[in-house]
Amino acid sequence: MIDLKAHLRSLAEPVPDWLRDFRPEQPFPREAFFQSRLVYYPGSGHDGHAVRLFGGSHSCHCFVQVDHGLPQDALEKELDDPQRGFRGYKTLARLQLSERNLVPNGWKAHLDRAEARLDPTRFVSISPYSILEILEREPDYDEGHGPQRLAVLFLGADGIASYDALFCQSGSMGAPFAVLLQDHGFGGNGDRFGAGGALERIVQRAGIYPQYILADGGSTKVWEDYELVPEVQPDIGGMWANARGLYRWHGSTNKADAS
Repeated sequence: MIDLKAHLRSLAEPVPDWLRDFRPEQPFPREAFFQSRLVYYPGSGHDGHAVRLFGGSHSCHCFVQVDHGLPQDALEKELDDPQRGFRGYKTLARLQLSERNLVPNGWKAHLDRAEARLDPTRFVSISPYSILEILEREPDYDEGHGPQRLAVLFLGADGIASYDALFCQSGSMGAPFAVLLQDHGFGGNGDRFGAGGALERIVQRAGIYPQYILADGGSTKVWEDYELVPEVQPDIGGMWANARGLYRWHGSTNKADAS
């Protein structure tokens, strides 16, 4: 079997032009960011697996990590810690964003409250936030470690509603390249991220399917219309050292640009 990171290297792409040329004094390049190939991770917490795997393989350079249980001050403390931040990278820019920066025309939910069954305040409640972290590789590291630059959008928000708002609206830029699915049991999410949950129902109703899903396929059931990529070995990641496999979309219609 082929190593998952090696498989993703076969899908490698150059650093997007906007990210390569980005200067710290620039405003948030919303359209350029969301037109980039990116990975979406709802309920990400402190887990950097998506960035390590997709970023380290050069297959993606942009990421959206969403968690309504991680306060902004705790996140920033971790990002600034040389031992706990993204190894081999330093912060080039940190942009504080508003909801209007992300969804300037507002958004309309694909599931109503009763249908969605979402209650993200059951266990935790933090002040919402959004920050874009532009990371630059440190001089002691080379291309084998990862690309010259990465961009990570961190949202203190509900991971299910955020997918709807960012990707499923009229005028949205299309689906993310990949979604990392990890259900957390009593982790405080309003509904499961995996099969049968509100996130899958939103994706099906909007027709906005990512090309790939990364999931363990055990505690987190993978959505319909996805099949395990054959002969690719799972990669270990997450708080519980899950063996996460790569699943590819094989449906017949998709409104997204699955490039």
